[in-house]
Amino acid sequence: MEKIKVCIISAGMITNKAHIPAYLNRSDFYKVSAVSDLNFDAAKETKERFSLENCYRDAEEMLEKEKPDLVSVCVPNRFHKEYTLLALSKGAHVICEKPLAYRYKDAIEMYDAAKKAGKHLVACQSMRFLPERLTAKRLIDEGALGEVYYGEFSRIRQRGVPFWGKFHIKEESGGGAFLDIGVHMIDSLLWLMGNPKVKSVSGTAATRLALSDDYEGGEKESGALGGVDKVRELKKEEFNVEDFASGSVAFCNGARANFKVAWAANLPEASSFTLAGDKAGLSLPDFKFYGRGDAVDKLNSLMPNAQKYENETFPGHFYLADHMANVLSGKEEIMIKPEETINTAALIDCFYKSAELGKEVSLDEIKE
Repeated sequence: MEKIKVCIISAGMITNKAHIPAYLNRSDFYKVSAVSDLNFDAAKETKERFSLENCYRDAEEMLEKEKPDLVSVCVPNRFHKEYTLLALSKGAHVICEKPLAYRYKDAIEMYDAAKKAGKHLVACQSMRFLPERLTAKRLIDEGALGEVYYGEFSRIRQRGVPFWGKFHIKEESGGGAFLDIGVHMIDSLLWLMGNPKVKSVSGTAATRLALSDDYEGGEKESGALGGVDKVRELKKEEFNVEDFASGSVAFCNGARANFKVAWAANLPEASSFTLAGDKAGLSLPDFKFYGRGDAVDKLNSLMPNAQKYENETFPGHFYLADHMANVLSGKEEIMIKPEETINTAALIDCFYKSAELGKEVSLDEIKE
């Protein structure tokens, strides 16, 4: 078959360190033809780095001239909807960086547009592909935990505020730590629990350490695992998002979940889940089962499959590129489903409204 032609919107860190390397790894299936960025120098550098055919300043011009089959949208969060709708209107499938949307109504609008265009729209929730999460999901779906009625997650960096890009500017990013690193945990938790519909959220958001005079952090600590080619100076006077978030979610099926997320906190580093069901409980990433009886003992003898791309800086993007190749070839159904991503957006939307108002907020209030 003819290769899938790919274009990338934005020439930032995640494009250079994750999306393009993942596509190039599957050069048997994908051909990355061009990249666009309003910073044309950045687009040119990416073009030269990966020997792409073309680069553009204007994304619409790129899409009209290149006519790609698939587009990666890697712009700041507030532009996700704009460029996703543009790419869909030009006849391309879309992989949009997380969070696909931080407003419930935007997520619905984006998926409605994809359905109308007859194209796939996929949120880049790359952390689902971690071996322990995939194995846990399979076992949960097989009934290993029984009915899951409680979950919690912690995503804590001790000193990990992103110091490049515009993550710290609410008008560009939509939110801080909860939206940046929390969204992977939200997505995985909902997915593992069977995507229970969000009923209401009670949350708090605060900036505690990021603006302190003695704050110190580095590239690895802040998530730039492959380094940052060009750094935009982080100006403290621009910082208007949370570095710490916590809260609780009530689901329509009666289940509940608690969470805490931080770019900076005086807490142990964490990226962990705990789930409780009426047959057994489970913690990740240590992959431990809790309960009594031979069934739980047997579960604790299992081990997740080895990670194929464990040596890659962003392995989840490599798995997603493989998965999309199978989806576009008709070999697999899409794994990151519209209703799951819409539910994630609902939780995020309710959380920020709750933090703003200082009270529990229901999904019905968001819909109004």
